[in-house]
Amino acid sequence: MPQDTRREDILHAAGRVVLAKGVTGLTLNAVAAEAGVSKGGLLYHFAGKDALLDGMVEQLIDLTEARIADAMAGDTGPGRWTRAYLAACAVDPEGSDPLDRLATALLAAGASDPERLARLRDHQAHWREMQRSDGIDPVAAIIVRLAADGLWMNDLFGIRALSQAERDAVVARLREMTQR
Repeated sequence: MPQDTRREDILHAAGRVVLAKGVTGLTLNAVAAEAGVSKGGLLYHFAGKDALLDGMVEQLIDLTEARIADAMAGDTGPGRWTRAYLAACAVDPEGSDPLDRLATALLAAGASDPERLARLRDHQAHWREMQRSDGIDPVAAIIVRLAADGLWMNDLFGIRALSQAERDAVVARLREMTQR
């Protein structure tokens, strides 16, 4: 198996461990067992638990960026980045999306160690710049982005603040806001 694939498998396994056992259950032994590698194999890719968590943050950013790029590929015109961000925040209802697993794991890890999310906080400057230069009203773009984040968090944690029909209507309205 290529090294990059093994590394990704380990990161996904770490996300599954946190979901199943909580942040306190995230041990190198548990991740190695979940990934089907030896502890030494895990340590080959990640020098320790901190490096593993840092890798999870990086992968969360990379997966989000890839989702945004995919959504932008078929879109043109003003507001395309904001629409793509809204699309990137959709949660897989089956729970099989690695981004959703990583996000849940990292949010849990960030609750116990806020500095763990420093890289994600730093990346916000890039996303704010993309948003500002998106060609639509900057305040509308901010509203859409914050609403997308809220919908994502609700979906991620299974909080049913809206019925599916209400959620669909909200997303449609947010998309309309990116067209102006």
